[in-house]
Amino acid sequence: MTPRARRRLAVAALLAAALVVLAVAAHRPALRLIGRALVVEDALAPADAIVVMAGGIPTREATAAGLHRRGWAPVVVLSNDFTPDRVRELIALGVRRLDSQGESRLVLEKHGVPPGAIVALSVPAKTTEAELRLVAEAARARGWRRIILVTSPEHSRRAKLVWAREASVGIEGLVALAKEDDFPGDGWWRKRRQAEAVLHEYLGLAAIYLGLSKYLN
Repeated sequence: MTPRARRRLAVAALLAAALVVLAVAAHRPALRLIGRALVVEDALAPADAIVVMAGGIPTREATAAGLHRRGWAPVVVLSNDFTPDRVRELIALGVRRLDSQGESRLVLEKHGVPPGAIVALSVPAKTTEAELRLVAEAARARGWRRIILVTSPEHSRRAKLVWAREASVGIEGLVALAKEDDFPGDGWWRKRRQAEAVLHEYLGLAAIYLGLSKYLN
């Protein structure tokens, strides 16, 4: 990352942190609004594929499997989340059997998705931007016209925004939420995981508008 990019990313981090600090200082309705503003969900329509966005195992996989069982799309796509060296070492030692994509495949199969209906992308991606770019490339190669993107509620707005920027013209992306995720719950700002997720997502949105989203997952 260049010095200029680091400075811009630092500004984005400060803006996101300032937003959360101001919200904490405000009243509860404002905090609820900040959480809910991250959430977007589209009306479903028959699609060519259901895409399980990386992260959030097993709830995203379970949701995607349910959509597949109900006939919304014939195949389920697994993106290839980048595997850190430490995880590769654990796999090599036999401490861990599968990488994240392998685990996602297993969860899908446990939820009734046939192996032949699973499309696993081979190229790993570190960021949401890179992930959806690879999904768009796969969609173009297969002639898909509409896909369903399954992600967690707090990640949904950023996923939809990135898809709109990365997808080729004519490929519609519908966002479906992982149903077992309880975000945004009342008092999310008191729950460490949810508070961190909100800060991360607003930082990600700021990075998109500052042209730095390739540096964030």
